[in-house]
Amino acid sequence: MAKSEDSSSSSQRSATDNKRRDEVPTKWPPFNPFVRHPTSRLGLLKMMLFGPILVPIRLTGAILTLLLALAWVNVASLGCDTKAPYSPLRRTILLGGCRVLARILLFFYGYIWIHETRETPPENNSNQQQQTPAPKKASLIVVNHVGFAELLYLASRDGCCFVSKAENRSLPVIGRVAEVMQCIFVDRGDTTAQHGGGAGAATSSKSTTTMEEILERAQAEPGTWPPLALCPEGTTTTGHCLIQMRTGAFTPGLPVQPVMARAPFSPIHGYDPSFSAVPMVQHILCLMSQPMNHLHMIHLNVYTPNDDEQKDAKLFANNVRQRMADVVGCNFPTYNLTFFDKLPYELSEKQREMGRNRWMEKNGGVLPTPPVFSQDAFGNPLESAKAK
Repeated sequence: MAKSEDSSSSSQRSATDNKRRDEVPTKWPPFNPFVRHPTSRLGLLKMMLFGPILVPIRLTGAILTLLLALAWVNVASLGCDTKAPYSPLRRTILLGGCRVLARILLFFYGYIWIHETRETPPENNSNQQQQTPAPKKASLIVVNHVGFAELLYLASRDGCCFVSKAENRSLPVIGRVAEVMQCIFVDRGDTTAQHGGGAGAATSSKSTTTMEEILERAQAEPGTWPPLALCPEGTTTTGHCLIQMRTGAFTPGLPVQPVMARAPFSPIHGYDPSFSAVPMVQHILCLMSQPMNHLHMIHLNVYTPNDDEQKDAKLFANNVRQRMADVVGCNFPTYNLTFFDKLPYELSEKQREMGRNRWMEKNGGVLPTPPVFSQDAFGNPLESAKAK
């Protein structure tokens, strides 16, 4: 189930938008955007009270749903090439089942109710210069990345496929489902296509680059491929700011549909639902132990690039990011941080080492002083501002 409400907001962009390209500061925020907020005492109490009841039920339901999804995609894709467009009938059957199962999976993860907000389209003003009307649907969907809940939501709502990191292809069940849904798999460690979009760089086939695949999907006739959604930040954050967006989704110079995912969290909610620097199994079990998890999806108006943005993908990406921040309000911050800035805070020693090496490359071979965080994401001062 979903709840919709309109929010009044203007989609017109001033001429100063074209000056935003390099205005976002490269400094770190006072809080760590990659490390989740600790679980509150109330959250721990809810885990102890509801976990023993909810987790077995939800875990069983989620496993059965995933197995059903695996069976569905295997049967629906019999005798077809998953790297080529499906026939209209096969695509309808395949994506129809996946959309239903994705919403059921969200339910078992504790997302009983999804709150949706839609930006109100601007009213036509006869005194203003005539402009070309924006298309009803964009070629690509761009969404910030706080976890897997927003991806399941887009899969259930629009039957989206995604640009996903290559490691996900080897995941049991999920990898096969993503492959049949025609996701684009990329390798974040490959520096040959760093701006490919979504989760990384490199390709799902040696002969085709990520950028070429994105261009093919974006320029194809509507209905040829499943809708393609990208997370141009390239990694997950805690959702309290927007980091630098890669240019893969913006290089085609075509209209995009921005969607802002918000995962409300407070001591009342108890458990931080953002999926950043936390083991997957632990995160899933903790989500299932909460009576209800919250997800707020904000659908912005389709963003049609102007002439300057069509020529400059970085300008286009930065302006879309600022537009997404503006719709949240309250001076929602943006920072020019990337996936590599997150690596030193990951759980894997291999990833941490990769992050340290990247920092040294950017600092002339010298490991820079790590940032010191003085507060949490809610502005509360930390007892000890300790360098990470």
